[in-house]
Amino acid sequence: MNNCAAIRGAPKAALEVQVLTSWADLAAREADWRAMHDNCRGRLYSSFDWLAAQQAGFGPPEALRIVTIWQGRDMVAAAPMCLIRKRFSKLLPLYRPRVLSGWVCSYTGFFEFLATSRDTLRALLEAVCREAPRGGIELPTFRLCTRDAFTTRCLRLGGLDLWQDRAQGASIAENLCDWDSYCQSRSRSFRKKVRVSSRELQRAGAEVEAFLSEAEEPVQRMLALSGRSWKQRTGTGIAALHGGDVFLADLWRRFAGRDNGSLVLIRAENADIASFCAVRCKDTWYSVFSEFDEAYAGMAPGRASLYQGLQQLIARGQPARVEFGRRTHFLKDFETGSFQVRRVRGVPRGSGAYWLLKLEDELRELTGLRGMLPQKKLRRADVTHHGGGEA
Repeated sequence: MNNCAAIRGAPKAALEVQVLTSWADLAAREADWRAMHDNCRGRLYSSFDWLAAQQAGFGPPEALRIVTIWQGRDMVAAAPMCLIRKRFSKLLPLYRPRVLSGWVCSYTGFFEFLATSRDTLRALLEAVCREAPRGGIELPTFRLCTRDAFTTRCLRLGGLDLWQDRAQGASIAENLCDWDSYCQSRSRSFRKKVRVSSRELQRAGAEVEAFLSEAEEPVQRMLALSGRSWKQRTGTGIAALHGGDVFLADLWRRFAGRDNGSLVLIRAENADIASFCAVRCKDTWYSVFSEFDEAYAGMAPGRASLYQGLQQLIARGQPARVEFGRRTHFLKDFETGSFQVRRVRGVPRGSGAYWLLKLEDELRELTGLRGMLPQKKLRRADVTHHGGGEA
């Protein structure tokens, strides 16, 4: 028999499940995770560098449960998850059962299942269902894709009933090759806003500084600026989060050290007034931090930092694809497209949580309570006297 034919005809190794319960266990398998992440074409928020920075800054959750699937010596699927206590019923505010949730960053990020094939994804979802406690699972916002129907079907076959939040949008800008052509593809209103913002910055003598290396100084300046942002008052800014400074510093060191980081600071009147930070994972840039000093809101520094940041990414010399995160009124001006994300809760059929959610469904018409518990964050308009503007 031909040797190549013999190799092709050899049976594949059986799929095995390993559940990692500590960061040390995952760190010992860093090379396996990176190889699997590349094979799955995973996104930023499930990359090893992002998870490592998340661990360094915010520490581990209550109990890590990183579900992995192995085929021989190769990791072929994974889901970074954890056990946490979660309130999920509007009828019983004090009822906080343990749920198996996606391990996502306290600041931003989406959840995803990583798998190299439908077979490995099915095995991964079966393992997730087995690991779920009586409180079930809650998947934080994750991207809807062609595998979504397959994923939800496997979770139902695993014994879970699903409650899904309404879909939300996330903004992207694709095929950015030239700033002028990109601007021409935008609305007249957008181009006018850019011109007005540019004039205001010129009048104030503002300077734009771009950083690509892993130096610590621009990171510290960005954190100081974040303390003067409206997000500091809402507790959503990176400087307002406990461990946010360590998270940002470690993330920048990891990505900028591989030429996969871009940080822009706008300076006027001897002070930093706006910032933009993006990191690249594979062929996509992710706009992860953008903040401005509220005292200079009249110059529209938030918009200025974003278009200055996009110019820097385009100048890297290859068509840029940028993900901005959650879709907002402000980001609609910059996007060339969008995708949808949503939350999903799954509970074992017949459990106490299951009957509680069923009762909540029956009472919808009487109480007006609809959908999953909201996870709304305060907006700029909630903490300033302005009715809208930049986010």
